Amino acid sequence: MKKRLLAALLAFAFTCGSVLTALAVESTETIQPDTVAPYSEAEDPLASPKKGDMVEYTPPELNSKNTAGKVEQYSFLTGKTYQVPADYNVFHGIDVSKWEGDINWTQVKNAGVDYAIIRVGYRGTGNGALYEDPMFDTYMEGAISAGIPVGVYIYSQALTVEEATAEANFVLERIKDYSISLPIVMDYEFYGNDGRLYQAHLSKAQMTKNALAFCETVTSAGYEPMLYANKSFLTDNINADEVAQVASIWLAHYTTNTTYSGDYDQWQYSDTGRVSGISTDVDCNFYLTKGDLVPDPGNCVKGFTDVLSSSWYAEAVSFVVDHDLMSGTSASTFSPKVALTRVMAVQILYSLSGKPPVSYSPVYTDVSADAWYSDAVIWAYENGIMSGYTNGKFGVNDVITREQIATVLYSYSNKYGVDTSSLQNLSKYTDAPKVSSYAVTPMQWAVANGIISGRTATTLVPQGSATRAECATMLRSYLTGIGSSLLS
Repeated sequence: MKKRLLAALLAFAFTCGSVLTALAVESTETIQPDTVAPYSEAEDPLASPKKGDMVEYTPPELNSKNTAGKVEQYSFLTGKTYQVPADYNVFHGIDVSKWEGDINWTQVKNAGVDYAIIRVGYRGTGNGALYEDPMFDTYMEGAISAGIPVGVYIYSQALTVEEATAEANFVLERIKDYSISLPIVMDYEFYGNDGRLYQAHLSKAQMTKNALAFCETVTSAGYEPMLYANKSFLTDNINADEVAQVASIWLAHYTTNTTYSGDYDQWQYSDTGRVSGISTDVDCNFYLTKGDLVPDPGNCVKGFTDVLSSSWYAEAVSFVVDHDLMSGTSASTFSPKVALTRVMAVQILYSLSGKPPVSYSPVYTDVSADAWYSDAVIWAYENGIMSGYTNGKFGVNDVITREQIATVLYSYSNKYGVDTSSLQNLSKYTDAPKVSSYAVTPMQWAVANGIISGRTATTLVPQGSATRAECATMLRSYLTGIGSSLLS
C-alpha cells in the first residue's frame, strides 16, 4: 500500500513462541526467509513516490453505468460518493505506515474513522530482508487506546512458500501482546519493474501458493487472514478465487465504482483522503460486512467471532461442535473459510467413530508418533477409510477436495453399514466431466442423499477445495439424514 503509488498446498508452519533474531544485513550476506534487519528507508517500498505498482485509477465516467446491485456510499475522507455492493454494512477505515508521521488517534476516532489497518513491516524490495515499521508500536498503542479496532499488514515480496510463512511469523511475533480484532493482511504487490517480486517472474500458481501459505499460517495461529492486492494483480497474477476460499480479499482500485468482479470484503478506493489527526494524505477504505465490524459475542455461535447466528453455516457449525466432530482453530475462531486439510478430515471421522485406541506404526513418512493426528491417520489406514500417496506420505497438510470428501464418506458408509445404493445422475452439472473416475459413484451418492450440492445450480466444482464451513454442512446433512444411525 502506497501513499501515492501502490506502490498467493497450505502450510501449517507457525511455530508458537518463535523469536526472530534481528540481524545486520551486509550486501554480501545471503538473505534467509526469516532474516530481520534494522529499518532501512532505502528498502522501504513506501518511501519513494516514483516507484511501485500503481493502483488502477478508473475515471467515474467510464464505469458510471455499472451500478447493478450497488448503492451509493458517501466518504467523508474524500468528499465523494462511491458505488458499493448493496445489502452490506459499510465501515470507514484507513491504513497507515510510518509515512503518516505523528497521529492524533483521538481526533481520528472523533472524525468518524471506524477502524485502522497498521503496517507491521515489509520485506525489502531489493535484498529481501524483513524490516519492522518504526512507528508500528506507537500506532498500535495509540489506536487501541483511542478505541479504534485494528488490523495489521505486511508489505510482501515473498518469492517462496518459506518466505511467505516467515512473513506471517514475523507479524505474529510482533502482535502477540496486542488486541487484534481485524484481519492480518498480506499486502502482495509488485514494486515497479525493478522490485524482487516482479523480477522473479513467478507463475500464477506459485504466487497463489505463497499467499495460501501466509493465510494458513495466520489461521493456524487463531487470527483471520486477508490478502490485499490491486485489481490487475487479483485478476492476472494470482488465483484470487482460490485464495478467497481461505481468506478475505482487500481490493485496491482507485475509482468511484470498481469493475472488479471477484469477492472482496474491503475496498481501498483512494490514497488522497484527509482526516483530522493526520497531517498527510491517507489511504481510504470501506469494510463491507453483513454484521458488525467487530462481532458482538451475543450474535456469535459457540463463541466463535467468525460465525454469526445469521451465517448460512451457523447451524452446521453448532451441530459439529455439539457432537465433538470439529472444534475451533482457536478459542474464538472457527475459520469457516479455511480449506479443510486431509488430517482435519480424518480426525473428524476418527472422532465420529469414538476414537478407538490404536498402536502407532510408521506407515507414512510425514506422520510422526507424537503428531496430534497420528492415531486418526493410522486408524483410517488400518480400516481402509483413507489412504496416503504412492510416495509414502499421507499429505497431512494437503487440502481435501469436494470429490475426495464424498469418496471418504462413501467408503466410511460402506464400512459402517450406511446405505450407499441411492445414486443420482450428475448430467445437470456442466462440470460433471471433471469428476475423477474414482469419485463418480461417491459423488452420485453424495448428491442423491443431499450431502453435497452444487456450488451453483449448474456447477459441482468437484476438485475445488472444501472449506471448513462446507464440511460442517456436509456432516450435518449426512448425520441427520442417511447416516443418522451413526449417532445412535
